[in-house]
Amino acid sequence: MKNTRKRNIYEAKSNATLLLIAIICAIAAWFIVAMTLYPSESKVIVDIPIKFDIAGTSAAENGLSITSKSAEKVTINFDCSRTDYNRINAEDINAHVDFENITTEGSKTLTVKVESLNGAELSNLKVYPSTVEVELYKFEIKTVNVKPKVNNITVAEGKIFGDIKCQPEEITLTGPSVKLASIAECYAVSDKSLPPLETNYSGLISDRYEFVDADGNVINSDLITADPSAVNISIPVLTQKTVPFKVVIPSTSDPNFDSDSLDFTITPAELTIASGSSDVTLTDEPLQIKIALNTIDIGFSKNYSVENILSGKNVENISGIETVNVTLNDDGLASREITLSGANVDLRHVPSDGYKYSIVTEKFNVKLIGPADVINEITAADLDAEVNFFGEDTSKNPDLFSYNVMVSCKSHNNVWCVDTPSVNIGKTPKENTARQSAPSSSVSSG
Repeated sequence: MKNTRKRNIYEAKSNATLLLIAIICAIAAWFIVAMTLYPSESKVIVDIPIKFDIAGTSAAENGLSITSKSAEKVTINFDCSRTDYNRINAEDINAHVDFENITTEGSKTLTVKVESLNGAELSNLKVYPSTVEVELYKFEIKTVNVKPKVNNITVAEGKIFGDIKCQPEEITLTGPSVKLASIAECYAVSDKSLPPLETNYSGLISDRYEFVDADGNVINSDLITADPSAVNISIPVLTQKTVPFKVVIPSTSDPNFDSDSLDFTITPAELTIASGSSDVTLTDEPLQIKIALNTIDIGFSKNYSVENILSGKNVENISGIETVNVTLNDDGLASREITLSGANVDLRHVPSDGYKYSIVTEKFNVKLIGPADVINEITAADLDAEVNFFGEDTSKNPDLFSYNVMVSCKSHNNVWCVDTPSVNIGKTPKENTARQSAPSSSVSSG
């Protein structure tokens, strides 16, 4: 019995050993068959980072920099041997793009290249995405003028904005050269809201910059930086008023002339002006256009500079009008020439300088303008003619010189002389002066 039991135990152990050997052999056989029939296996690796390195490439040599890329990671699908399967992971893969032969700015479609870092062979390799869009630009610096733009600020009734300015008036931009080259206008924008302004406002800080191309399109400001990052906006507030024009004939032309007898058409008839000065009060008083009477002939029409009209008034022309036209309405007017005698010309304010002054010209013609029913009745007796030396220094004049004659009509205040006639005036020493100077003359001549 004891021997039989020992034999059974021995046989059981032998059977277990044989079973284990059989299992091992089966596994080995299966592995050998699998390796023979199926030598490789497919594998997928996700989120492999793409390397974007332009150092030492033609892109870098041309001063290009990467500004954006459509993807930064890829997924790969490949076949590898069963022995390499477990030793290929994301860190064992190099995914990159090649920047050689890229010399110009813009968007480029580049192929993603993938390789194993540990020598494992990758067959039937597929990359997702297989290409990436990369934007490369050359960065430059540009100085531009900046203009203000206030979107939500208004002025009170009767007020207008003056010349709104930025401080500083220039800023420095850094960004892609293509974008900088397309900038036609730069605006410092404030989105701040304020109550309607009655007076000047300063200290407004811009919120952002807006860049516009030549067609008025807003340029995407991504990748553009500005120095300074904001500017101060000063807003002058002006009081405005629309006032008429009025022709004024200076009284020196002819004190007796009725300037209201002249009818003019003024185009435009009025002008809008403004002032931000507390020393200026805008009234309804017309803006004067001074015209010398003797320049007004039939057919008269002349443009006058608005700048000259406003000179010295400390106001601004906000109408955009640069000139105003004055045209004489000459319907019913006529002209006529009359001959006057030089002997009838009065000399006024003759200098007391030891000389005698006399009219040498015997006769001269004057051209008169007036109502047609009046002008033909005018005679020389209706006219006054005078030479006025007031305020003149004639001591250095030659013995014979020409001087203007002012002619006026004493019988009618709506007739005037056009152009400026002149006469010759003789200058001779007075008798006492001649006697006193004679001895010295003889001495000097000797």
